[in-house]
Order: sequence, then structure tokens, then C-alpha cells
Amino acid sequence: MIDWYVLLFIAFTLIILLIDKIGRYRSVHEFTNPEKEVGLAGGTYSLVIQYMTGATVLFPLILTAKGGLSSFFIFTGSSLILYLLVRKWVFSPDKMEVILHDPFHSPGKIKAATFLIFGFSSMGSILIQTSLMIILFRDFFHQPSYLGVFLFLIFSYVLFGLGGKMGITRVGSLILIGVLFTISFTVLTLYLRTGTEAVYERFMTHFQGIFSGSMLENGSYFFTFLFVMAGQTFTSIYFWESVKTIKPHHRLSALKYSSFSWTALLLSYTALTVYLLSQTKPSGSIQLLLLEYMIQSNTIIAPIFIYTGISMLAVGTGHSLYSIVSLFLQHTHASSYRKLKTGYLFGLLMIVLLGLAGILLAGSFETWLPYFMSFFASASIPFFYIVLKGTFSLKHFSLTIGLMSIAGIVINLTITEVYMVVPVTVALTFVLHTLVIKFR
Repeated sequence: MIDWYVLLFIAFTLIILLIDKIGRYRSVHEFTNPEKEVGLAGGTYSLVIQYMTGATVLFPLILTAKGGLSSFFIFTGSSLILYLLVRKWVFSPDKMEVILHDPFHSPGKIKAATFLIFGFSSMGSILIQTSLMIILFRDFFHQPSYLGVFLFLIFSYVLFGLGGKMGITRVGSLILIGVLFTISFTVLTLYLRTGTEAVYERFMTHFQGIFSGSMLENGSYFFTFLFVMAGQTFTSIYFWESVKTIKPHHRLSALKYSSFSWTALLLSYTALTVYLLSQTKPSGSIQLLLLEYMIQSNTIIAPIFIYTGISMLAVGTGHSLYSIVSLFLQHTHASSYRKLKTGYLFGLLMIVLLGLAGILLAGSFETWLPYFMSFFASASIPFFYIVLKGTFSLKHFSLTIGLMSIAGIVINLTITEVYMVVPVTVALTFVLHTLVIKFR
């Protein structure tokens, strides 16, 4: 058996050894802009890092267990749509300028409302990822949740909160390479060892078909994943800064490679879930059955899942934390050096508060998660509206999402099926956003 304490001690020691090289920026510009422009490799890494979130960890396991190989089309289609959407913005300078620069030239109230929405989005992402970390630590390590949260958040804060954008791009890219290689190598090893035909036969023995769920259910799963990921992506300061800093002649290639890499990661998790389902007999909750199988497994499945999951959640928390600190720095009036140190303290305060909230709320994760799914979905609609109407207004964006944040509470109280929350939210948000633009 693996001695997890030894591995955690090694990881924590490495953080301490690196801390003198991190967080020594002398200005806000150095913290947020370590390099003027990045090339193809740096741009690809920075965009894929944005997709390393709790949704990328959680959705493949849940959707594959619910819909079988229908999830293959859900993830592939979602990645393609997001790629086409961002591609259109990249080759439309006017739209990019509106999205990127309007917050800094908007009236004070609009600017504050927009930053509040972007900040709430980042805090929601951290809260979800922290809660997932607590669940992983509790089920796999069988330790008190506060210990897992402490180690996880210290790691994220030191490397990404103090490290700034360079910490995310450099350390995050190394973690990204490790995750992509490890999960793909693991899945390949499992299928080669067992045989693809044997996996298929076992799967068909336990389940009636390789595709499950009705068209309505699979359609709702598709909308849920697409709009949740879009909302998390488009309300991230780190994402927009990353797109902006990629050299113009490398942007399209970086978008292609990042979309391909993210799709490959999602499909690797899908293939892993199919393999796990072929090894188990369906009884009760399939998701709990998968967790139980991985916990009791003596193969490489459990440690690989643990480390890839924790690594992805750490990087996801890191870029969300960076986005929160960046928003705070843009709102603070002080000398550059003092502003930066205040930003470090603000980031630490956010980590403490969200860590405590995660510990308190992890037990009711399935109860409050649909609210954030609804929030992210509604936050994505004004950006999709650009494609249809060609206009984007931060004033209308702030009003629409502000109203939908309140309406999301009612939606989650009245709709019992969790995967109908997002489709209903999307429909209502689109109607509301159309009316707001028409009458304001």
C-alpha cells in the first residue's frame, strides 16, 4: 500500500523550498503580466489550464454513468462549440476589445457590478473545487476534512496566489502535462491489459445497452455541461488575459490544440468510467459504486485517479484565486508595491473563508451545487448572444445576471430534477436578456 503521508510530506516540502522564488513581484504589472506575449506552446497551456476545473473532473464520471457512451458526443460537441465561439471572437477585434477593455472604461456602478459577478464566479469555482477535494480526501484518505483542505489550499495559494500569472502558466503547465500523460497512459494500460472486446462484453453483461437514457435526458446533460463550462470560462479574468497575451498569429492554433487536449482529457475520463462500469454490477447508485470500486481497488486506478483529480482541482483553484486577486487589485487605489501586498492578504483571506465554507457545505454538496450550475449557465448567455446579435454590453450583462442570480434560487427550489435546472435557466436567461436589451 502507498503511504500517503510520505507523499504529502514530500509535496509540502517542495512548496517550502520554492516559496523564496515565489511572490517576490515588485509591481502589479509583474504579477499579472510576466510576459508581454506568449507563443503557441504557452498559449495552448494557458487555455487548457482554464478547463481544468471541478466540472472537468466530475462530469465525465457522472454523465458516463448516466448516459453511457452518449457522453462521448456530449463532450466532443461541447468542446467544438466553445472552440468555434472563441475562434469567432479572436478574429473579431471589435468584440474582443469590448469584452476585454470595457470594464476599465465603464461607469463606476457598471464596473463594480461586473467585477462582482466575475468575482462571485471565481469564488463559486473555488468553493466547488474545495468541496470536491474534501470529498476525495475524506473517502480515499479517511482523514478529517480540515487537514485535506489545509494542504490543498496552501498548495494553491503559494504556487498560484503568490506566484501570480507566471505561477499558473509555468507550474500549471507542468501539472497539465503530467495529468494528460498519466490519465491517457492509465486508460491505455487498462484496456490493453483487459482487452477492448472483453471490456465491451462485460459492460453489455451488466447493462442493457452501451447507450442509456432518453433523448430528453441526454439533451439536458449536453446543455448542462456546455453552458456550465462556458459560464465558468467566460467569467474568468485569467481566460481573457490568456487569450489577449497569445501572439495574434498563434491564437487560432492555440485554440485548436487546447480544444483538442481538453477533449482528449474528457474522453479519457469517459473511457476510464466505461472500464470501471464494466467491472461492477449495477446496484443502487452507480456513482457511489464507482467510488467504492476505486477505493477498494488494489490496481493503479485509485492512486492515478487521486493524483490527477487533486492536481486538476489545484490548478483550477489556482486560476480562480488569481482572477479574484486580479479583480481586487484593479479596484484598489494605492502605490503599486503596497497594492500588491494587500492583494496577497486579500487572497489569503479568500482562501480561509472559502476553505471554512467548503468544510461546512461539503456535506450538502448536492443540495447547493445546482445553484452554481444555474449561475454559470446564466452568466454564459450574454456571451452566446454576441454570436446571434453581434452586440455585447456590460451594463445589460450585469443587469441580466444580477436578476438571474436571484431567480436561480427560485428555480432550484421548484425544479427537482437537477439536470433540468440548466436548460430552464438558459431559456429564462435568454428571454430576460433580450427584454433587458430591448427596453433599457
